[in-house]
Amino acid sequence: MTLKKIFRDPKKISAFFLIIIGFYFLAKGLIASKDVLAPVIVALILAMLSVPVARKLESWSFTRFWSTTTVLLLNMVIIIGVTALVSFQVRNFLEDSEDLQKQFYPTLVSIESFVLKHTPLEKGKLESYKEDFGFEEEGKDKGEDGEGEPEEKPDGKEVKENQKGAIEVLGATFSFLADFILMFVYLFLILLYRKKFFKFSMLLFSKDERERYKDTIVKSTKLVQYYLGGRLVLMVILVGLYGLGLWISGVENFILASLIGAVLSLIPFIGNMGAYVIALILGIGSGGGTNMFIMISITFLIVQFLDTYVFQPIIFSKRLNINPFFVILSVLIGNAIWGIIGMVISIPVFAIISVFCRNIPDLQSFGYLFSNEEKVLKKE
Repeated sequence: MTLKKIFRDPKKISAFFLIIIGFYFLAKGLIASKDVLAPVIVALILAMLSVPVARKLESWSFTRFWSTTTVLLLNMVIIIGVTALVSFQVRNFLEDSEDLQKQFYPTLVSIESFVLKHTPLEKGKLESYKEDFGFEEEGKDKGEDGEGEPEEKPDGKEVKENQKGAIEVLGATFSFLADFILMFVYLFLILLYRKKFFKFSMLLFSKDERERYKDTIVKSTKLVQYYLGGRLVLMVILVGLYGLGLWISGVENFILASLIGAVLSLIPFIGNMGAYVIALILGIGSGGGTNMFIMISITFLIVQFLDTYVFQPIIFSKRLNINPFFVILSVLIGNAIWGIIGMVISIPVFAIISVFCRNIPDLQSFGYLFSNEEKVLKKE
C-alpha cells in the first residue's frame, strides 16, 4: 500500500491523522505520568540486566525468593556505592569551593569583559546572574572596613521565602527517596514474578503467533542486557582513562571529573560534551591556565576517539544495530518527555522497539529504517 493510495482513501487519511493525534496524547500522558512510570521502567531495565545473575544463582540451588533477594542487594550495593563515591567527591569539591571561586575570579572578570563587549547583555543582568551562582565582587560585602555596604538583616519576606525554599528542597528530597525505594521494590517484584509476567505477555497473542513473539521478547531482553553490560564495562574503562588523563593535566578534582565523565557517557554525544565542559570548569577553576585547557582537551579527544573507534566496536560489534540518527533523536525525545532519566533509558527502550519492528511483518519497513543494515531483512 503506497502513500498515494492511502491519501486517496478518506478512511486511510482519517486513520493516519488519528495515529498522529494518538502519538501526541501518548507523549502528553508519558510526561504527566513520569513520577509513576519512571521508577517502573528503570526497574524493568535493571531487571533485564539482572536476570542472568538470578538464573545463575538458581542453578546453584537458590530458591526464586533468595536469588531475587541476593540480586536486589547486589544492585543496591552497586548503586548506593557509586552514589556515595560521587557524593564524597562532590562534598570535597564544595569544601574547597570558596578557594576555587577566588582562583576562578580573574578568569570570571575576563569572561565578563568579553561578554559585555561582544554581546547585547547588560551589566545589571550579568550581575544578577553572578549573584545567583555565588560570584561576588571582591570587597562588596566588607561592611566593617567601609569598602562596601553593610550587610543587611533579612526581613520577614526574605525569611518566608527561605522557609519556602527549604520546604521545597525537603519535599524534593523525600520524593526522590520515595522513588528510589519504589524502584527497588519494583525490581524485586519483577524479578520474583518474571515467569508470570512472561506467560501473561504470551497469552496476549494467538497460539500461532506466540513462538514468534516469544523469540522477539527474548531477543529484545538479550539486546538490553548486552547494551547495558557493555556500557558498564565502558564506564569502568572511561573512569580509568579520564582519571589518568586529568591527573596528568593537573586537575585537582580529577576523580570527580572522571566519574562524572563516565556516568554522562550513558547519554551519547550530549553527555560527552557536558563532561568536557565540567572538566574544564573544574580544571580552570582550580587555577589552571592555557596548558591545562589544552591538556584537558587532548585527554577528551583521545578518550573519545578510543571509545568510539576502539572500545565500542570491540564490545558492541554489530549486535546493537541501531541507526545513529535515531540514537540522537531518541535521546532528545527522552529528554523532552522525562528529562535526564528519559535520556539515560532512551537507547535501551529504542533498542527494544527496533527489535520488535524488525520481527513484526507490518513494521519491518521501520525496522529497516531504525537499523544500520543496507539490505531489507525479512526477519532478524
